[in-house]
Amino acid sequence: MHALRRQKLSALLATRFHGNRSELLNAAKISAGRLSQLLDTNEPFGDVAARNLESRLQLPAGYFDSMDARTLAFALQFERLPPDIKARWEELVGLLSTPK
Repeated sequence: MHALRRQKLSALLATRFHGNRSELLNAAKISAGRLSQLLDTNEPFGDVAARNLESRLQLPAGYFDSMDARTLAFALQFERLPPDIKARWEELVGLLSTPK
């Protein structure tokens, strides 16, 4: 679930905020450090954080947890991977979502 939430936050940053972290920070009323924590694959992205961001960004309830059927199937397959492969995959995805 943490990986899904990070992916959705990264996608939201890229689409709604056009990669502008300052705009996201202002809208969400969080610090740059907190955003870094939420995007860090070694840190949890818990329920309270997800619900607070949904409220502050005026997103539908459960936004960070919702998946379409294809995403759900992918997530289930992902969870079966060995931890080292999951970590590598998340690292690669992080590289793709980093604004240039």
